[in-house]
Amino acid sequence: MKIITEKLPKSLLSLQIELDKERLERGLDQAARRLSQKYPIHGFRPGKAPRFMIERTFGREALLEEASEDLINKAFRDALQQEKIEPVGPASLQGIDSPDPFTFTIHVPVQPTVDVGDYRAIRAPLEIDPVTDEQVERMMDVVRDRHVVLKELDDPRPAQDGDQLKVRLETVVDGEPLEPRPEGEETPEQTIDLVKGRLVDELYEGLIGANVGDTLEIAAQMPEDHGNEQVRGKDVSFKVEILGLQERLLPDWEDVPTLENFEGTLDELRAKTRADMETSARNAAERKVLDGYIEQLVAQTSYDFPDVMVHDLAHNLLHDQERQFSRYGITLDQMLQYRGQTHEEAIEALVPDAERQTKVTLALREIVRHEELNILQDEIEQEVDRLLLDYEEDQRPNVAQVLQSSQMINSVANSVLDRKLRERLIAIAIGTAPALGASAAEEPTLASDEDAEVQDGATETSTTAE
Repeated sequence: MKIITEKLPKSLLSLQIELDKERLERGLDQAARRLSQKYPIHGFRPGKAPRFMIERTFGREALLEEASEDLINKAFRDALQQEKIEPVGPASLQGIDSPDPFTFTIHVPVQPTVDVGDYRAIRAPLEIDPVTDEQVERMMDVVRDRHVVLKELDDPRPAQDGDQLKVRLETVVDGEPLEPRPEGEETPEQTIDLVKGRLVDELYEGLIGANVGDTLEIAAQMPEDHGNEQVRGKDVSFKVEILGLQERLLPDWEDVPTLENFEGTLDELRAKTRADMETSARNAAERKVLDGYIEQLVAQTSYDFPDVMVHDLAHNLLHDQERQFSRYGITLDQMLQYRGQTHEEAIEALVPDAERQTKVTLALREIVRHEELNILQDEIEQEVDRLLLDYEEDQRPNVAQVLQSSQMINSVANSVLDRKLRERLIAIAIGTAPALGASAAEEPTLASDEDAEVQDGATETSTTAE
């Protein structure tokens, strides 16, 4: 069997395969037996007619047509082994070039080529926002508010600071409601806490002293940094109907640690709250570093990958959406009907996201390889121990058995690898990464499920040219 390979763009490999005459004749003999079983030949029992009779009856072209699919698939599998080719998706037959010698061309998607360039030169600053005393006190107020008790008033009175109001509240911008409603439908009810700093200043001041049953219209100038872009920096009008009023009874500060099941004093709870906020601030800063680094990494990386990788991922993204909607009893067909899309149109709409994810994954995979980020067995065991802390003590033996099973061990290993990669990327981005090879592990990285599945179905091809 002769094989001529040619590298094509988008990580496609062209294989021109020519069968030797002996292999072709064996294939034609087998095809003749199949035809003689399918169609009766006068004077012969089914399957017993000699090949020359079959060829005389149906013609050599019909014999070749019957033999071609089996010949191509078997020769293709042998060619993959001979050339040590690992497909990453289904191959496509380009056509039969010649019936004699029997020659055909097939395109095979193979592992992509990725060049991340000087990825260690990329920088993204780590800027951690400081946690102020004011922010800590606001968070402590939130903690205290979790244990508020609402009390109906013994006697009617005007609203005062700290009350909770049940209202119908409509925000009007440029003469139009911010949230339009069908004609005749009432503004929905909602509750608001009459606490300074939680409401726009004008709204807070306008509600102080109001009574149940009052209808108010309160003008306000919205701040330039308001979270809603639609009202940012604009003059708005709040139309408020007060439906009910309850007094909010907050616990004494000294009781808050107990209510929070915290073993310590109020000052110790405040210190823990600050530490948690500082951890959150650092995590947010690190996420920003990672996002900035990855954006630059993808921009400078050169890629050559097969379209099938992107299309397969887009397909998976669509069916991830299907699983999410199924929780609410919505089928994929219903979802597509609502969107006015066919299945293929929905996949095509996800191609840009899939291409972006593919680029990120391939670039990060290259960094894992360059940085020699390997996983040791004791790191997996430590990760299992860490995960077990989320379970009650009596549940841990069963959970540990599940986590250490063959079905879950790759998932645990990947979580270890993800954390090591995150730490290394941040170190590279801020310029503190160790020299290459300085901390390489002794054991190989465990294969991920994705790596294991990428070969599935890649060694068969249809005889129809695409």
